[in-house]
Amino acid sequence: MAALTFANVKVHNEIEFCKVSNMEVKQKIERAFLSNHISYYERWEDISFFKRILGDGEKQTCIICINSMQKDKAETIIEEMPEIRGEVELYCKRVDKTYF
Repeated sequence: MAALTFANVKVHNEIEFCKVSNMEVKQKIERAFLSNHISYYERWEDISFFKRILGDGEKQTCIICINSMQKDKAETIIEEMPEIRGEVELYCKRVDKTYF
């Protein structure tokens, strides 16, 4: 039986959980996830060159991605944080790209 290593086994079960533009809210979510042992990574959306030049006031946006097995726990955590309700857009859609 051949031994499996991390290098030759790839499991792509990440979902784009939510989208956040307010950095204070992002930090609250990060702290809540870390204290509840939810692993995540951040993907930043770029602001187009023209929007930066024209100054449309568009903020940089962070998409927080989590393991799909932790979705229910993450949703419960967000629901228990009423102070951030209007600041978070829940996605819960599968990540199509491989980032490594």
